[in-house]
Amino acid sequence: MPYLNIVTNQSIDDESALLKAASQTVSLSSGKPENYVMVAVEAKATMLMGGSDAPTAFLDYRALGLPADRKAFSDALCTLITEQLGIAGDRIYISMTDSERQNWGWNHSTF
Repeated sequence: MPYLNIVTNQSIDDESALLKAASQTVSLSSGKPENYVMVAVEAKATMLMGGSDAPTAFLDYRALGLPADRKAFSDALCTLITEQLGIAGDRIYISMTDSERQNWGWNHSTF
């Protein structure tokens, strides 16, 4: 049920490694089982932040319930992006959305 979409204006040398690291980070930081985590990556997006096309990323996180300590969760995600893509934390935005069960479909039904 947790979904993380990573959009960046950077090229990614090893998308598989980033996806695996992101999946593990989301699971550990959110307390959700990794077998429900979905991660997507969009590289080389046309993006500006603060009027600059310097390395940047936008992370869209959606789940049934958000981590209680959102600052720690933000830190974990920013650390992931900094370590994997070399993008500084002040060039990363994260949107966190708490979805309602009836609005989240899976396996021909909803949660």
